[in-house]
Amino acid sequence: MNKRSILMVSLVMSLMFMGGCTVSSPVELIQPPKLLDSQLKKDDISSIAKQLLPNKSKLVAISKISAGNPVISVDVDNDKKDEIVAFFDLPESFEKGFVVIKEKNGKWSKVYEYKSEGSKIVNSEFLVVNGKKALLFGNLISTHAGVAYNLFIFDNDNIRKINLGTWNKMEVLKTSLETDKKEFVFAGWKLYAPDKTYVIDLIRFDGEKVNYAKDLYKEYFKNVVKYYKGIIKENSLDVSQWYFLADSQVKANMYNDALVSIQKGIDVNNDKNKTFDAFSDTEFYLLKAQSLNGLKKYDESKTVSEESAVKQINKLEKNTKAKDDKNDFNYMNDEKVLADIYLETAKSYYNLKQVDKGMQYYQKYLEIIKTLEKKGYFKDSIVNDNVEQLQKIK
Repeated sequence: MNKRSILMVSLVMSLMFMGGCTVSSPVELIQPPKLLDSQLKKDDISSIAKQLLPNKSKLVAISKISAGNPVISVDVDNDKKDEIVAFFDLPESFEKGFVVIKEKNGKWSKVYEYKSEGSKIVNSEFLVVNGKKALLFGNLISTHAGVAYNLFIFDNDNIRKINLGTWNKMEVLKTSLETDKKEFVFAGWKLYAPDKTYVIDLIRFDGEKVNYAKDLYKEYFKNVVKYYKGIIKENSLDVSQWYFLADSQVKANMYNDALVSIQKGIDVNNDKNKTFDAFSDTEFYLLKAQSLNGLKKYDESKTVSEESAVKQINKLEKNTKAKDDKNDFNYMNDEKVLADIYLETAKSYYNLKQVDKGMQYYQKYLEIIKTLEKKGYFKDSIVNDNVEQLQKIK
């Protein structure tokens, strides 16, 4: 082959490889790694989110969100298309929050924004509540103050915020205690004192309103009883620990055990070396009346209640200065104790078939509750209905 032919063959071969000919060498079959579609999507949504965050904010650091992901794509409104939910940090104002970003006609826009004071997002879990997507958002205020929880319900183009209160611990109750999968039920633990005592309650959101899940008390508070038994020493002089143990035993229907704890609490409350003495003897006797009603010892219960009511009335009448101060919380709390005593007395009389007498005490209970509502005693309560209904106590 002459030099001209060799040059022509070389030129043709070069053009073949430059033109994308299917002829390939083994080395050319080894392709460089490609980014996964999900990774590309993640990069895309982060870029979109950053453009639509509030002024002076930034995506929350991974260390400041327990879920570890500041941007997610999720179909929040069941329209078969993912929206972007981005969690952000406003360092100057010590706030954390999130935005919901929706695509329409090829354009992304922010459709919702929420922010509140907090140092860390401890919960950003998506749930299904009453057939609708919901975001459980928990913003840590401080270790002592606790976490402010809100539930955001997505209903087509509307987003409804449900205040779930501020708690140091929250336990979402799943299948073991579920009575209706459409409901959202949780146990909230609020730190009461440095002695590891907590105010604990079960809260239910049924899709419309927030109420106490008292039908679940019996099973759940058995575990609370175990908790308190684990921290109380045999000869403890901590009044609060004995009170909360007894209260938990009443709610767990462990009435005989509660009576033992109540007597121990009263004894400790009258010991000069007692600690954390935030509860009066009358409050222990109220628990005793509840226990006796639970044991169907209605005569004994009403006797305890009526004697306690007299003592509580005397206490309130002596505290005339606080009575004139409509904002005195301690005085209002004493009024609430009297209301609860009246309610327990009403239960005793109803169960003794003395309906008229029961109604008299129930009316006294209602009068105090209505007065407390006017004073704003329940203003921070996440449950709006503060009255125990008559048909539930008969």
